[in-house]
Amino acid sequence: MAVKAVIDIGSNSIKMRVANVINSKVKVIRDETEVVKLGKGMSVSGYLNEQSMKNSCTAVTKMVRRAKKYGDEIFIVGTMALRTAKNSQEFVNMVKDSTGYDVHVFSGEDEAKYSWYGAIDGFDVKGKVLMFDSGGGSTEFVIGLNGNIEKIVSVPIGAVTLLEKFSYDNNKPVKAKFCDEIVNYVKNLLLEYNIIDFAPSGETLKIIGVGGGAVSMAGVKYACENFDPSKLHGGILTVRDVERQIKMYSSLTLKERENIIGLPPARADIILGSACIILTILKFFEVNSFTVSINGLRHGLLIYDERGE
Repeated sequence: MAVKAVIDIGSNSIKMRVANVINSKVKVIRDETEVVKLGKGMSVSGYLNEQSMKNSCTAVTKMVRRAKKYGDEIFIVGTMALRTAKNSQEFVNMVKDSTGYDVHVFSGEDEAKYSWYGAIDGFDVKGKVLMFDSGGGSTEFVIGLNGNIEKIVSVPIGAVTLLEKFSYDNNKPVKAKFCDEIVNYVKNLLLEYNIIDFAPSGETLKIIGVGGGAVSMAGVKYACENFDPSKLHGGILTVRDVERQIKMYSSLTLKERENIIGLPPARADIILGSACIILTILKFFEVNSFTVSINGLRHGLLIYDERGE
């Protein structure tokens, strides 16, 4: 049995999972998330801003300290914000100086691969399965057959970058037309990246959704006042569920959304972007629902190494 920790530095949040891992079985000891918005404004400037880097480095440093109470096997990974920001090396150096650990900046394909192994763990994945992992800065797609990866595509759009592109004002409700424009933009982007090639002909596609947005929306559906894996993992969100939530989010101000039961207040500013991306995916593949997985990149990294791969 080995105690391992994985810290995932995303565009919107930093997440850590500490777990006992043996024979690819994961027993979670500690799971935590801190929303630091490392990639805020980056889609416009191309750079990580100084304060966001400092806040993020502080969050990572604290997580490393907590993780070291369980052992020294700590892996830190960076995703969309760090693979695209012009000054990402500055942040990587900052974390190394503060913690002594390297930050491994993943390509979109690597991110998708490990997210896939995490997402499908424990699920029935016979036949064709599509996984999407929608974060703050990008959305990864993996199509698999009987648990084996067939194709990976990373699309550079996430909840943060999407809402920044459309100059979303958090303090005002928005009209349905605004959401329609976002959905249409995401649809065209999926077409541009040939995501339509993932759709199997003549059979129903099973979809698994990963990421803070998907999990938060499940939390709203099931009215989870606290993070409850028993309700969230394997939860089902339908097109109607997603449409209802989009209507709710778009009709409220930021402060009003922060009071929605099941929605983490720190995600209230970008949840509309997540919901619009997810709705586009469901409509794009003409499916009525998807299954939520609370496991993704961190979980995949924990079990993948255990497999000796």
